[in-house]
Amino acid sequence: MVILVKYGTDHAVESRKIAWAKESDTIVLLQDGVFWAKDDRIKEAEAKKIKVFAIKDEYLSRGCLEKDAKVPLISYDKFIEILEKDTKTVG
Repeated sequence: MVILVKYGTDHAVESRKIAWAKESDTIVLLQDGVFWAKDDRIKEAEAKKIKVFAIKDEYLSRGCLEKDAKVPLISYDKFIEILEKDTKTVG
């Protein structure tokens, strides 16, 4: 399943989505959700072997530095590939 996280680190629902993700899931951080890419709590998802990515353009447009990202930054094209591979999405 692809889990879309579009709100910031203070949003309770986004915290739950990340916590409930399973090993076979992929989390994509977009919109204000890209702030999770700088947050140490996202490492908990990666420790459970969940793939986590952030949309690079959205991350950089919010003034974040590429070197500070704790997850891989991807293009919109890669995001579409991820969505096409999995038929289930939670947003």
